[in-house]
Amino acid sequence: MGIRAKVGDVFLISLDERSWALGQLVSAWNDELYVAIFGQKLETQEVDPKCVIDQEPVFLALTLDAKLFHGDWPILGNVHQNLINFPQPAFTVRQAGVVHIESRDRTVSRAASPSEAEILRYRSVSSPAVIEETVRGYFGACEWNPHFEKFYADYAFESSRLLAG
Repeated sequence: MGIRAKVGDVFLISLDERSWALGQLVSAWNDELYVAIFGQKLETQEVDPKCVIDQEPVFLALTLDAKLFHGDWPILGNVHQNLINFPQPAFTVRQAGVVHIESRDRTVSRAASPSEAEILRYRSVSSPAVIEETVRGYFGACEWNPHFEKFYADYAFESSRLLAG
């Protein structure tokens, strides 16, 4: 039986044989996970999970649980103190031909203004392998692909402000 990750779980992503990056499951909606990846490169797996409390995410992305479920991203512990700090991104959806802005958890939806529609992206859930490759590219463990830029946390911060009013 696999590992069932919980919101707040802090985990490691292997960069190579001797270094790791930290991630955290910051929210979930059905089978869609919302993860934060932090910019600190670790030289040990012996890390206090609470070290994420004061860190800013480099990446915020929607993904699935395969790497957590199979133990490829080992879970260090669970931290809830910082969860309120993560923005909830908004996405564009079309409803009856009209562009709407919709919250990540789908609890808020309203018509988007033309300027909002220019900012918004369509929801995209990426495989854990793509997230891992993005993190490895960021830390120089593999080649960087410009496609990875869509995972930078700035989109989540910017789009979340549209729903905040």
